[in-house]
Amino acid sequence: MNWPKKISNRKARGVFVLLIIIIMVVLMPRLLQDLSSNEPLLVTFKEIDSGISEIEKKKYLSVPYYKKKSIKYKSPPTKFDPNKYQEHEWIALGLSPKQAKVVLSFAKIGIKNNDELKKIFVIDDHLFQLIKDSTIYTLKQGFDKKKIFSQKKQTIELNKATEEQLIALPMIGDFLAKKIIERRQLLGGYHSLEQLLEIKFLDVSKLDVIKPFLTIDFNEVKLININTCTVEDLQKHPYISWNVANSIIKMRGYLKKYTNFDQLLESRLISIELLEKITPYLTLED
Repeated sequence: MNWPKKISNRKARGVFVLLIIIIMVVLMPRLLQDLSSNEPLLVTFKEIDSGISEIEKKKYLSVPYYKKKSIKYKSPPTKFDPNKYQEHEWIALGLSPKQAKVVLSFAKIGIKNNDELKKIFVIDDHLFQLIKDSTIYTLKQGFDKKKIFSQKKQTIELNKATEEQLIALPMIGDFLAKKIIERRQLLGGYHSLEQLLEIKFLDVSKLDVIKPFLTIDFNEVKLININTCTVEDLQKHPYISWNVANSIIKMRGYLKKYTNFDQLLESRLISIELLEKITPYLTLED
């Protein structure tokens, strides 16, 4: 019987290399498929760094979306009077700066009890539950919001109101008070309360709140005489562009003198809507 000869070391190495090549050829497609997969890793670096346990994550995810925001709220460190709390203190409880300013607006006219505090729309139920047992009210029992402003007795004339008087209005803070006065100066006075809606951040909801406390004296509106004014006089008004001002002056040259405002409609640049907007600021008399 002939036995196979002993395999040399060189041939053995060759066989070993061949086996490795075969294994790689067989497994390579699978490895490439795994590497090209779009599936996310089971654990991300963000999750590792956060240090949040899976139990805590599941507990958080089980909270409805509309309630998640309430998690940020904190209980007040001591008892407090909502009428005397400062903006930074409301923010410390979890309100945003904008929400804190809303609460301060209500505090300016006085919050008598928790029932009134709860009605402030930026105080949701979760925050109210955290602070209700810590509130104290030092306002006198006879306090009445109507005594501060009354539509019959203590209204503010919008064209003469000072910044301090405007700040005292509900929903109006320092920013809006300054903007109201700046706009008044540009216009030459307000002829309608609805003009306040032209001010950024002063919306219909705020206007509805402050309307009962405001009046307008039309005699305080500064008028521009279109029979004697210059282009420069007209274009200073925010409703009148240079082109419109120039057309008014040119038409006056043809007419010699305006006798009624409807004559302004002869300009192609002036529509009925624009005419209605600017006529409260115009006059034909010397």
